Amino acid sequence: MATSVYFNNNGFGSQERFLVEDLINESIKNHGIDVYYIPRDSQSSLDEIYGEDPVKSFTQAIKIEVYLETYNNFEGNEEFFSKFGLEVSKGVKVAMSRKSFDTYVSTVVDRNVPKEGDLIYLPTQLKLMEIKFVEQEKSFFQLGRPGFRSGSVSAVGQAKIGYMYEISLETFRYNGELIKTGFAEIDVIADNRAPSVDYTMNAGGTGSFTVDEIVYQGASVTAATARAYVSEWNAVTRTLRLRNIYGAFASNTNVNGASSGALWSLNSGNTQEDASTTFDDNVRIETEADNILDWTETNPFGSPDET
Repeated sequence: MATSVYFNNNGFGSQERFLVEDLINESIKNHGIDVYYIPRDSQSSLDEIYGEDPVKSFTQAIKIEVYLETYNNFEGNEEFFSKFGLEVSKGVKVAMSRKSFDTYVSTVVDRNVPKEGDLIYLPTQLKLMEIKFVEQEKSFFQLGRPGFRSGSVSAVGQAKIGYMYEISLETFRYNGELIKTGFAEIDVIADNRAPSVDYTMNAGGTGSFTVDEIVYQGASVTAATARAYVSEWNAVTRTLRLRNIYGAFASNTNVNGASSGALWSLNSGNTQEDASTTFDDNVRIETEADNILDWTETNPFGSPDET
């Protein structure tokens, strides 16, 4: 037995399927909102054991339209107190046209489909959202499986599934990632949240560091033993506040400004103390621990005779 030859619901020609795709694309353009798709880069190799990227960065932002399916309010638990303190878990779902993704994103970065771990910035809500799941079969084959237009990026190495993606998003939990997309509205979110350290410079330096420039110790930026971005420079107190620190800055060693040309010798700085917030307890916890534990022992957590 087979379905009726007079009613063929899944065997229409490619032109009819392209029409459905164009209608979906036009609907999202007319009733959607503009967002920025921010692909994740990696500054290190993927940790295959834990399945995570320990040193993520985001250096591009691509404008694209989406339809906001969660139109009334954010999903999830939103703001709530748990045993770990205050947590913010806001979720939202958006629909993204496959054709638009192919046109705007796939031509710029190595992406055939939206990828979990990438970010989407919602300008109206002023929020960075992380992609948690991508549903590729949202429209479920109207008129049959979609075909490929000539020159489509998706046609390379991957079968096309649906006409659009349903993307589940959650509030991005910033953890010191480097976010330098070139859009100040996006970058300032990370700049304001990035952990930073105040370093005191020795007297006798030259020049003034500028905000957002790269400073480094070593022969050059690319061969630096340590580098970071400048959050603040106080010439009176000779205090240099740095964020997105890579490596360890050494005392009595010159710190070079990559764009300003400033040159100062570093005196001291406490990497345990986060200068961007007054709520961290790193120094207090370390002080209390030093009063309890004898770190001169081989095994401070066990019996003295154990090695």
